[in-house]
Order: sequence, then C-alpha cells, then structure tokens
Amino acid sequence: MRFQNSMRLLMENFKNVYKLLLYKLIIALVACALYCAFILPELIEIWNSEAVQMLFQYCKDFLQALLGARQQELETIKSLIVEDGGAVSQVLGLLAAKASGLIWSFIGCAVVYLLHRFADTVCYFTMGCILNDRMATYAETPFFSVFVSNLGKASAYAAVYVPTAFLFDVVTVLLGWLWLSTFSILFALFALFTTIALVQALKFSLTGHWMPAMVADNKPFGLALKHEDKREAKQFWKTFSNYLVTVYLVIIVNVVAAACTMGSALLITIPACYFFYVCMQFVNYYTVRGKKYFITYENIESNTAFGDNEHFFEYVQEGEKQKAETENVNGENE
Repeated sequence: MRFQNSMRLLMENFKNVYKLLLYKLIIALVACALYCAFILPELIEIWNSEAVQMLFQYCKDFLQALLGARQQELETIKSLIVEDGGAVSQVLGLLAAKASGLIWSFIGCAVVYLLHRFADTVCYFTMGCILNDRMATYAETPFFSVFVSNLGKASAYAAVYVPTAFLFDVVTVLLGWLWLSTFSILFALFALFTTIALVQALKFSLTGHWMPAMVADNKPFGLALKHEDKREAKQFWKTFSNYLVTVYLVIIVNVVAAACTMGSALLITIPACYFFYVCMQFVNYYTVRGKKYFITYENIESNTAFGDNEHFFEYVQEGEKQKAETENVNGENE
C-alpha cells in the first residue's frame, strides 16, 4: 500500500518532476563550469606534455601490432611502455612533479561536489514541502516561494544529510572495490549491486523521517533526528523492505531507460526517481503515525490503524461500536 500510494502521488504531482529537472540542470551546469575551472588548466598541460603524447602514441602502436599479430613488434612496444625509464615511468614522474597542483584541483572538485549535493538536497526539501501541502490540505504551492521561505530549514537539513549520505556512499565504494578486487567479475558485480541496494535502503530507513518530521510536524532539526516514535522502531524492517524494493526499481528503470533511448529518457527518469524517493519518505512517515493524507482530491488515505499495531484492537473496537450505533439509529428510524 505504501509503495502504491507513493507511485500515485508521483503521478498525480508529476509536474513537480519538470521543476526538479530544470533546477538540477541549472545546478549541474554551474557545477560543470566549476569542475572545468579546477581541472582543465592542469589537465590540458598534462595532456600536451611530451610524456603523455608519447605514451598515447605507443598505445596506438601496440593496438595496431596486436591486431596485426606482429609478436616481435608487440614485445618491443611493451618494453618501451612499461620498463624503467619508459613512457609510463615518465608520465608518473610528470604527475609527481605536479602533485601539489593536482591535490588542490582534487580538493576543489571535492568541495564543488559537496556543494552540488547540498544544493540538490535543498531542492528535495523544497519538493517535500510542496508535497506535504498537497498531502495535508490538497494545496498547490509555488516552487519559488516555498524555496525561499524554507531556505533556512532546508540548509540545516542539508548540512547534516549530505555528509551522512556521503559516508554511506564511501562505504559503498569501499565494499565495491573489495568485491571487485577479491572475487571473479560476475560474482563481484552481483555483490556490488547487492551492496548498493542494501546500503542505500539502510540510508533511507535511518534518515527518511528527518525531512517529513521537520515539514509535516514542524519539529526542530534536533528532534527530527531522533526516533522517538515506538511504532517507527517496530516497523523498521517493513520500511527497510519498501526502500530496498524502491532502490532496485530505480536501478532497473534507469538502466532500461538508458539502454532503450540512448540515454534520452534519463532526463525524465532521474528527476522522477528522486521525487519518488521524497514521496516514499512522506508516505512512510504519514502511515507510521496514522496521519490522513490526500492521494487525489477524491481519495484520502484515512486508515489510522495502518502502521499502528499497538492500538490496532482499539481502532477495531471503536469501529465496531460506531457501526452498532449506526445500525441502532437506522433501526429506530425504520
């Protein structure tokens, strides 16, 4: 039901996907310009160096000799590339000589990357505010006014969420490198994708209530970080399962979209998947706490017992009592 409601919210509010796409394109263009500013000066100088050009030419000659099955020529070119004083050694020496400049370029790119993630997360928070207004009151709020009015809260959220998400990404990369360097390629790829799905699902399970708590219940950021609701702890594995299925679905959708449309459909599927994650976070939060919310104007999710096992029988008894009272009133009217 949570997955279904999230999907319906995505489709009912799909125009937000285009707003998210426009925002991400603008931020990506700015980030690319900054990446180029840090990388290109050093990269162009290295590429135009004699050592790199010589290595590139040797690689071309090696490929031609390989295709022509010229064994003697292959051995000669190989020695020119890998032996001491060869092309590879000269390139490594060039990189060592430019180590300080490369380090500063790397640091600059890392800062740009984190700022890029920060700006994207602020946008996701804005989308969460817009979605919450839709779910709570079926109101339609403009993007820019919500972005400006919630910039402070969004920045506080992003300042903690981005480093946290980055740590999960680092764990994924390290585990992926471990699998690829330890096992055969097929098993390593299986383990890699399994790791990506599990780690990302765990990340959303642990952090997915932060944004809805700040938006839907207007909690201060410090309280939003805590798992105070016992119902949330009891339903952790159910929430984790929903996110795990969602992560796999996102991977499949984007891979199929990229393969079938030469990457063109990614312009739609990537922002749609990000917005779907936002929908999942709010649906999980509303469901665990028994909150009513609009799916469409005519369809309101109002099953307060859904996700609240502790008071389930109280809800059932109350419903039976109301049903009996209604039947008595109808009998008296007859």
